Amino acid sequence: MNSFTRLVLSTYQQIGIPMAFYSTPHYSEHLHVWLKRGRNWHIEYGGYLSNHLTHNWIALDAAGADYEKMQWWEEVYTNKATNNSSDNTPVNSARELAMLEAPRNNPIDYTQITDVNWLNNLQSTRIGFESYRDFFDAKIVELGLSACLKRYYPTLSEGLAGAALHPVIHTGWAIDVESNDMAAEGLAYMATAFQPLATGANHSNYQPCQLWSPDAPNILEALKQILTDDRTAKLTKQAYILSKTEDYKKLNRGKFQQRLITFDNPDEPMAQFLNKMVTLRLPKIGEDLTASIELLTVIAAAAVYASDNEFFIVHGLTSLHAVLCVLPHLDDHAQRNALGYWFRALVAVVIVQGSPSVIDAIIMLEQWNARKKKGKTSGYQLNEELKTWWLQILQSTTDSLDEHVPKTVYVLKRWAEWQTFSKASHDIFAKAARHITTPNESGGLEDNLWFGR
Repeated sequence: MNSFTRLVLSTYQQIGIPMAFYSTPHYSEHLHVWLKRGRNWHIEYGGYLSNHLTHNWIALDAAGADYEKMQWWEEVYTNKATNNSSDNTPVNSARELAMLEAPRNNPIDYTQITDVNWLNNLQSTRIGFESYRDFFDAKIVELGLSACLKRYYPTLSEGLAGAALHPVIHTGWAIDVESNDMAAEGLAYMATAFQPLATGANHSNYQPCQLWSPDAPNILEALKQILTDDRTAKLTKQAYILSKTEDYKKLNRGKFQQRLITFDNPDEPMAQFLNKMVTLRLPKIGEDLTASIELLTVIAAAAVYASDNEFFIVHGLTSLHAVLCVLPHLDDHAQRNALGYWFRALVAVVIVQGSPSVIDAIIMLEQWNARKKKGKTSGYQLNEELKTWWLQILQSTTDSLDEHVPKTVYVLKRWAEWQTFSKASHDIFAKAARHITTPNESGGLEDNLWFGR
């Protein structure tokens, strides 16, 4: 057991969460070589699209991928691989992805980021990424990864909705596999893509934000009320219309992100709805978070399944895994805030995307809740047969040209293995994993993620 893992486990013991809840994944010695290679390309490409190269390397490594498979993925994702056809057509020509971009040098002399000014440059329209990356590289060396997270992540977590949740995914997945190179990139991306959702001081004259409370409504009941509220469909339409105006189009963040940004406008009903309706119920400081975390993982998995693997809701699931990987490094209050910011972002994403299959998700969650009440509520452990099944289903995704497929199955597998959740939760994870690995009618690996919209 390495020092990082000992720190994680001891931290969980201190806050009352069973040691088995979190475990460092089994990753190969060569994974860090690949993740370091990720710096050969910029964190974004095509203006605002997020680089997923390293994320899928982690999922492939967990599936036991060899050197050739890891190299194959690099070639596919960077749009260099070709098939055997006479016209030399790229293998991934069906993808929207263009060639990944080389690391950038700023065209102007951008201000160096320091502890004095780092807060003043958040949301710096991406031009400050390299400066922030250099800053966090140095801070990780100076403080160590865990102390760096404890100091900087709580502030950055308020803006985790930026860039369709990809910055927090990059950060949390890096922390999980102990990659300092990737973690510094993720923190820098969180800083420059920083996007709060109605939590800033400019909302104080309206409905104030309360991220979490022990006295908030039951999470399942609150979610049902939010998603079946008559105003929700109107908010979806209003966000769409507003995102098409010139001020939002000039942001050049992509259609989805521009719709999400409308939820931070204090004069619009989207922001007011979040602050009136969305408060995450969490136990008091010092009390065990396990039951709440289990419920959030089930909500994320049920939302992915019921939405027919809707693209941005998949991001909600993979970003929750990222947030959970960060929690051991935060104090009690920052942990709750991190979960509160994530839940708020998930609700906003679901509304922005038109609340796909809301009723189906609610039915799944109600059935899960009923099973929990009848059976053993925690400590479900996988037998050897199930462990083999999870590995095989992850391995079945490694030829996918859509990296979201192995990434999603990898997260579901990790949650299934944590051993503090119930069998009812495990069955939701397994159901979602089966669904996302079902080939569509073409059987094509380039599009075997079932997009609902």
